[in-house]
Amino acid sequence: MDPVSIALSAAGFELHADSWDGGAGEPILLLHGLGGNTVTWHGVAPLLARRLRTRVLAVDLPGFGSSHPRGKVCGYSGLFEVVADILVRQAPTGAHWHVAGNSLGGLLALQAAFTLPERVSRVTLAALSLPLTWGRGLRELLAFASYVPTAFPWLGRHLVGRYMRTLGLPGVVDAPIRFLFGDPARLDPELRERLLDVSAYRLTWVSEAALALEEVTRGLGLALLLRGRAERWIRESRCPVRAVYGGRDPLYPPGAWQHLERERPDWDYVCMPDAGHVPQLEAPADFARHMLAPV
Repeated sequence: MDPVSIALSAAGFELHADSWDGGAGEPILLLHGLGGNTVTWHGVAPLLARRLRTRVLAVDLPGFGSSHPRGKVCGYSGLFEVVADILVRQAPTGAHWHVAGNSLGGLLALQAAFTLPERVSRVTLAALSLPLTWGRGLRELLAFASYVPTAFPWLGRHLVGRYMRTLGLPGVVDAPIRFLFGDPARLDPELRERLLDVSAYRLTWVSEAALALEEVTRGLGLALLLRGRAERWIRESRCPVRAVYGGRDPLYPPGAWQHLERERPDWDYVCMPDAGHVPQLEAPADFARHMLAPV
């Protein structure tokens, strides 16, 4: 089942989205991670649509993928407004969504479950972005601090823009895959080609893409550092949650996932031992199987 590309309006942004229409079951919303796009879900979405006989919607958040921000400020809060608008307006009245998100998208999914419980029936997390202090000692925190300049006003967009222009194609696709995957050789060649197509378009508006990444990185970092934000969404979300993570995730040590299990022992946990930080792209069939299993 191939995706149908559609245009959506949400919270003042014009967005690109991909849709798989398998029937009238509980709709599913798929949210990508920081720097990602809808293609990261292309291996999973058709399996869900067929098996569950439902509509599956994957969205390029503003500033990412093929969703050009058109001069509007993105930021983390802007992304959440987009997600909330989609949950309210893109399903029949009274419908509940199954929301799945990777990394940044997982945090948005949990915030949606916390803020709009009447719209979210369950959540699947793919390598959720966790509070940065969880499971890290001082040395690990200092190592993670190398990402901080990306969030600085003006500096962040300059660094990201220079990085994107220097790498070009296929570097902007292959370099993150090498870093984020447990085994980069597992990437489906067809999905790599789709990622290259999206990245080629995004490189035509690299300055705006770099600014969006700076803005969202800053907001995400604050959410993961300030008490009462990410921690609150994790602790107080009340719908069923399955947390899937990779055993070879380069961004979060085992102690971070152990901390999460202590905070929410009622959630269902799945470790994909050979996967990295984008398990739904690295091993889509396995991830789909975990997502289809009852909570």
